[in-house]
Amino acid sequence: MGAPRRRTRAELRALLLDAGVEVLLEEGLGTGAEHLTFKRVFDRVAATSGFRVTNASVIGRIWDNQAEFQSAVLTSVAAEEVTDQELSVREATADLVIAADRLTMEGRRAAMREVIRATAEANIGTADSSRSWATVIGVWAMTSGSRGRSADVIHDAIKRSYDAITERNRVTTDLLTSFLGLRLRPPFEVDQFTVACMALVEGCTLRGRVVVDGGIDLPTGPDGAMQTWTLLGIAMEALVDQFYVFDPEWSPDSIT
Repeated sequence: MGAPRRRTRAELRALLLDAGVEVLLEEGLGTGAEHLTFKRVFDRVAATSGFRVTNASVIGRIWDNQAEFQSAVLTSVAAEEVTDQELSVREATADLVIAADRLTMEGRRAAMREVIRATAEANIGTADSSRSWATVIGVWAMTSGSRGRSADVIHDAIKRSYDAITERNRVTTDLLTSFLGLRLRPPFEVDQFTVACMALVEGCTLRGRVVVDGGIDLPTGPDGAMQTWTLLGIAMEALVDQFYVFDPEWSPDSIT
């Protein structure tokens, strides 16, 4: 066997960042990234890839010190666009949208209500089990009051990620409201609704990791059947009612 191939600086940087992110996802932040040491990450790389990394190959060549490496890992996590909840919501609501009765006002209302209820349940359930979501939110919270060059880099990464997620949610909102014939109440804009809804989801899902929401039974099913709602779902429906109104002149044929 020949000598192991020497990795480029870019390859080694990517390898160590990936290993650092995995350590954070598995063990959480604690009070910060202080447990994310070079030794622990080097050991992780050796265990997963068989590649041996030394301080000499990293310090001064890729990062000046361990703190700079920790900041780079936090920036990588902050920039991650976590799609766990988006995918879960899509799976939970796809059949509901397909089966929606759009021919009557009551059918449209029932479809929207059920989509909201399912969306809330999916968000709560995914946030409770997603390592990525919890870690990213932890980085956001940990660095929100920080100042300095490293903090600014992390804040920029958070903003890019947040802007991308917000845009995807705005597009989804536009598609769903157009599909069911809702229009915005003046003077509101879809971006305002999207931001408000995302903030509500983030707050309720964070709370749900500490205080279990037992659910509230409401007669919202077919023929008044009881259904269990989360607090998030109830609040989301109120938000939709505040921002949107069903257009009485709308029909499925109006969608081009």
